[in-house]
Amino acid sequence: MKRKLYLFTAILFFYTAALAQHFQGPSTANSTGHSGTGANVNVVYHRINWTINPNGTARAISGTIVTYFKTLTANVSSITFDLNSTSYPTANVTASYHGSACARSCASNILTVTLPSTIPLANTLDSVSVTYSGTAPVAAGQATGYQNAGTGTNKWIYTLAESYEDKDFWPCKADMQDKIDSMEINVTVPWNVATADTFWVATNGKLIDSTITGLNRTFKFKTNYPIASYLVCVGVGKYNRYYRSVDINGTITPIVYYILRNTASQATITAAMDKITNVLVAFSQKFGDYPFKLEKHGFYEGLAAGAGGMEHQTFSAIASGAELTNLQTLAHELMHQWFGDNVTFATWNDLWLAEGFAQYSQALAYELVPSLGGTTPYSIRSGFKNTAMGITNASAWIPNSNTGNSDLVWNAPYGTTVYKRGGMVVSMLRAICGDAKFFQALTNYQTGLAGKSATTDSLKNYFNAVLGRDISGFFNDYVGGSGTVAAPAGSGGVGNPVYNIYWNTPSANRLALQVASQTQSAGSNVTYFNGPVVIHATNALTGWTKDTTIVFYDWGVAGGGLSYAGNGLSAPSGNTLLYNLSFTPTQIFIDDSARTMIDAAASTATKLGTLAVEIKDFTAKKTAAGNQAMLSLFSTEPVAKVELEKSANGTDFITAGEMSLTSTGNQTLNYNFTDITPFAPNSFYRAKIYYTGKEAFTNIVKLQSAQVKALTVSPNPADKEVKVVFDNAAGEEYTIKILSADGKLVKETITNTGLAHINTGDLAAGVYMLQVVQQGKVSQSSKFLVRH
Repeated sequence: MKRKLYLFTAILFFYTAALAQHFQGPSTANSTGHSGTGANVNVVYHRINWTINPNGTARAISGTIVTYFKTLTANVSSITFDLNSTSYPTANVTASYHGSACARSCASNILTVTLPSTIPLANTLDSVSVTYSGTAPVAAGQATGYQNAGTGTNKWIYTLAESYEDKDFWPCKADMQDKIDSMEINVTVPWNVATADTFWVATNGKLIDSTITGLNRTFKFKTNYPIASYLVCVGVGKYNRYYRSVDINGTITPIVYYILRNTASQATITAAMDKITNVLVAFSQKFGDYPFKLEKHGFYEGLAAGAGGMEHQTFSAIASGAELTNLQTLAHELMHQWFGDNVTFATWNDLWLAEGFAQYSQALAYELVPSLGGTTPYSIRSGFKNTAMGITNASAWIPNSNTGNSDLVWNAPYGTTVYKRGGMVVSMLRAICGDAKFFQALTNYQTGLAGKSATTDSLKNYFNAVLGRDISGFFNDYVGGSGTVAAPAGSGGVGNPVYNIYWNTPSANRLALQVASQTQSAGSNVTYFNGPVVIHATNALTGWTKDTTIVFYDWGVAGGGLSYAGNGLSAPSGNTLLYNLSFTPTQIFIDDSARTMIDAAASTATKLGTLAVEIKDFTAKKTAAGNQAMLSLFSTEPVAKVELEKSANGTDFITAGEMSLTSTGNQTLNYNFTDITPFAPNSFYRAKIYYTGKEAFTNIVKLQSAQVKALTVSPNPADKEVKVVFDNAAGEEYTIKILSADGKLVKETITNTGLAHINTGDLAAGVYMLQVVQQGKVSQSSKFLVRH
């Protein structure tokens, strides 16, 4: 997107066109963009014919736009487009449908074209043509649109449609959820016969032809990749053109630079742009091939209204001056070709999905291509982290109240948070995942949503799939919403955490970590930040000779709130994590590499002599002998005993027995217990730990038993006897057990017929549990009452 300076014929197409691709993620039902135009059609193809003269009337443009579409509903009688009604009033607009004139009206920035006949069926491929002329509005605030610049013989035209100014120079359906499948862009400019001189055209896609006819020259471009309307561009000026190429995984991709003729130091500018070609290759290796490799990649000069760069698909516009050689700006716009252009945000609320990745790429480029030189990834990253932490009233996600126009979108605070906080969200995702899973998730995202639109939830789903964990809490707390929906109450994306970390070294080359507390910065709307914590362990306060970086994930859940991170994400365990190192650390630093939103300066790391007993892992599984529960503890204090508790409903627990200590080592204790009389159909388990006068519980795990069909226990209530019947056509051996209300076994019998008569006359009156057991597994159970 715009980076602020604060620093192929139509006939063939009819047979090959496909429906425009829509975003995947949570539905923004019936959303058709900002203005709601084109709700009854799906735009498939545009043929644009523009006539532009930079030496003519300022900001003048005329053109004919042929739009091919598929109807989404039956009985389509009119179609609407976004078009600036002040610049292009009804009198300046005509429309036709299969050669017949259409009634039209341009008001409130919406062009309505009424068809001479109704299109009766949905999913009908058809077309309409709009011819218009006028003068685009002057740039105002963050709204640029279509502008002229330069003086004398060096005048030029440029566009910047983001966010809502595509309507200022052409009629379109401004909706990122309905990308244009392909386009033909033809631009006619003046041709000087005497000097054989002409303006050149910068726009999206591949240059197919340029034809001289009298005093005009027409440039023809085509793009066969889906494109959002705000990414459509046109630049007309007297350019020097430079051509290169690069091999993208076996495809030779053209590299093109257009620099205005009177711009000084063009060799220096092209040398800087050449450096970015190495970044293009590096990004292709990390996120999947450059998305538009069959057409081109390049930069052209010309922005002049307050933006440093704009990632027009395949051909990014760059402001004159220092921005032309600013490697961070060039890398930023390059990254947008993946994040923003190939995969576009579905609504302006999720603008961070483009700007956050582009911001992060400024540091990533220097990491992947060290030959760029001049700065370090850390200095770039820490710069935008500090800015992000300084904004205490806005999230990376933009609420609906700030999406109404370009000034609301791009002015502070959201015009900053989408970059800076968004960049830190990307950095934290990498910290959580580690490089292999981070780049795999993003490659999957780019491939799965190529040419489509996405929400924050779309991105989250790709990370959840690669991690095998649900990190919704992280996205809620640090981003603040998805699509047009804000995060749940208690989260919301504003502020940052401050940590107090406890640590010790229980033995040589061992490190134990605990979260002592987390507080939130002033103004935060988050009750507890779920996310990564980056720890730097060293063998000295300064000048260390050995060090390592550790990442863990804080779930904010008492008794099971931490996971090992940085190489995937482990299952949550207790509040203590134990690491084996190659040295014994003497110093702990919290996020001194600026990889998270943690306020490192305000956070503390406290070394303790001992840490409390903490649960490392608690699991249960089915075995032939019964349900086996396993517990692993980290402890620097004596553990008196551990009991296994069980429940049939997950709420009311009874003691199943004392767990056996099976192994010890390095202050880790491992326990085991097999429950031979589990409940049916479900058994819930937890462990209760007794140590130094205290008690602690593990998380609860659930096991489900196989079901025996048609179990009946009669009579119920029973007096002297109960009859047990169940389906056992295979004649397998089952054990029938009767347990008292406190879980004690009082009777047991074996049957291989599916029928048993059990004497209950000697049982005390009360409630009993009958279980049908095979090979130690409870397959069905039923309660019954004994009365005398």
